[in-house]
Amino acid sequence: MGKRKRTIGVVLAVLGVVLVVFGAVWVTVIFPGISKIPANLNVSTYQEGTVTLFDADTQQAVVYNVINTRYTKAVRSTADTVYVAEDNTFVNADTGEDIPALRTSLLQAVDRVGRGQVPGHGDKDRAGQFAFPRNVEAGKDYPFWITGNPVVLDAKYTGEDKFEGLTVYVYEVATPEEGVTVPAGLYTPEQQLYQRVEMWVEPVSGTPVYVESANTRTTKIPVPDELFPTTGPMTYEEVTIYADDLAFNQETVDMMLKDARFYHWGVPWGATYLPLLVFVLGGLMLLAGVVLVTRRAEVPAAAGLPGEMTGVVPTK
Repeated sequence: MGKRKRTIGVVLAVLGVVLVVFGAVWVTVIFPGISKIPANLNVSTYQEGTVTLFDADTQQAVVYNVINTRYTKAVRSTADTVYVAEDNTFVNADTGEDIPALRTSLLQAVDRVGRGQVPGHGDKDRAGQFAFPRNVEAGKDYPFWITGNPVVLDAKYTGEDKFEGLTVYVYEVATPEEGVTVPAGLYTPEQQLYQRVEMWVEPVSGTPVYVESANTRTTKIPVPDELFPTTGPMTYEEVTIYADDLAFNQETVDMMLKDARFYHWGVPWGATYLPLLVFVLGGLMLLAGVVLVTRRAEVPAAAGLPGEMTGVVPTK
């Protein structure tokens, strides 16, 4: 019996050590690795709404019902940085035709842990957040780099809310009242950008479960004098050359909600509860094993002398 207990004790002690080591590796290596932006990131999100474009030939605004696809894919990854290729396309929702003038492509370098832009890398120098980090802090503002913007703008915390039964933090990104200046490009004039983006974010995972935005870009075009179009003084008139009003479609909302609900409990379990459970269980098994191995075997009661019986007084 003593040998069997010793064997059980050794097994328990070994299993306890294995669990404690696994817990340490999980906390320091495994969970930090799986909580990073994945090296095989491949995600598409969709927005629906309207886009208004200025037609230079007719000098009129043309409104399109559109579906915007934002396709992000990791093309290269290191331990700390992932290089994300982003393609934005717009399709006329009424005809199904692509709108080539609105297509954009870029390459961003993103910190895999904090999810911020890595300055000096990618196809241009960027700063601010690529996405919200894990464990978003209520009341804290986050600087964001948004595709097409010339500057970083703060995502300002506006309060807590419920979205489809999920607790979310609401953030708003907005340009100043006077807008921000977009410098002239090789084929584009200087523009003024006016923007508002509102995001509903699940705080544990940093997942945006719903996003809606409105952007307006204006520029100044030359207007000839009505009486003397060739010789009269030239004036400049500010016109809206681009405007949009977009929001996540239902498919994207459903995908984001699914991810947010999973990570809402998965992140705390992976970061805290699982390693705590493993450490406690491993420690208890190790302790029990040591006790069983080191406990001295019980010594059986001494046998009575020949002819003696316990509790019986021998007779002559």
